[in-house]
Amino acid sequence: MGDHDTLYTVLMPEFWARLTNQAEQSVFGIRRWEWMMFGDTHYSLIHVAAAVITVVFLIIAALRWRQDVLGNKTEGVVPPREWRLPAMLNGFVNATFNMSADVLGEEDTKRWLPFIGTLALFIFICNIQGLVPGLLPATDTLKTNLALAVMVFVIYNVVGVYTNGLHYLAHFLGPSFSFKPGGLKFPWLFWLMLPIEIVSHIARPVSLSLRLMGNMLADHKVVGAVLVLVPLLVPVPFMLLGVMVAIIQTVVFTLLTVIYLSLALEHAEEH
Repeated sequence: MGDHDTLYTVLMPEFWARLTNQAEQSVFGIRRWEWMMFGDTHYSLIHVAAAVITVVFLIIAALRWRQDVLGNKTEGVVPPREWRLPAMLNGFVNATFNMSADVLGEEDTKRWLPFIGTLALFIFICNIQGLVPGLLPATDTLKTNLALAVMVFVIYNVVGVYTNGLHYLAHFLGPSFSFKPGGLKFPWLFWLMLPIEIVSHIARPVSLSLRLMGNMLADHKVVGAVLVLVPLLVPVPFMLLGVMVAIIQTVVFTLLTVIYLSLALEHAEEH
């Protein structure tokens, strides 16, 4: 198989070719859209299929968790005893909650856990697909990761404005000098801090996207090459390393998202 060949392209070649041709001829021109850094990111419908597989898997896992955990007599108070899919999902969400609570606090974490937990689960399942022979991770392309990073960028800025109002803009102006007679504050370093803050905020989604894409693309290539050269036993250590990479990249992306939310929720007076 080639770099972009997967189980669903090999087993259903005619259907996949017809679907690809329809996408090429669509109004949006998904495959032919090239602009600046998007020209060589090998974006294709295969990554869309990988994302759809992840969404379907998460829906099934959530329904199983609801049935096994909330459907019993304890109503979710006691975690599942058997280490099955609901127990794994329960442990993943608990770990995400504990990590987020250390940064945001418990109250804000409870409010934002649906978003943070869903983002972490989506990234992790996408990453793990790169270790399954015949599948491709949706996170090894810049466009998927940039879409996630831009979503995080928009959400934490909207949250900051919604929570603090126009005082949120004080985050971009730097420290303020207080005039004692009237108690007025003036951001005397705004001319320096404003461009720095703007550049740093724009760099956040770019760094999130490139970091995740680079690590997942490299890990997928290494594991794939080893599987082709020596398909028995030898790839096992590389696959274990790939699991660690998938976990670490999920933690990094999620933790940075939590930190950005925490900074946006801070009151401007604290700076």
